[in-house]
Amino acid sequence: MSLIQIYLDAVTHQVITREELGYLAGHHDQFDATELKLSARLETLIRSGSISVGSR
Repeated sequence: MSLIQIYLDAVTHQVITREELGYLAGHHDQFDATELKLSARLETLIRSGSISVGSR
């Protein structure tokens, strides 16, 4: 699993799974600056309701 793939799937399907959120939380301390910006963008999209948490 990679952050880029998670991001692309989430944006495409407008859904992020709990497993993917778990991956993000578990690996957040290993992200580089670009990945941190991407995860912040995902957080913004989830908070705004553009991406919901669920299953695909």
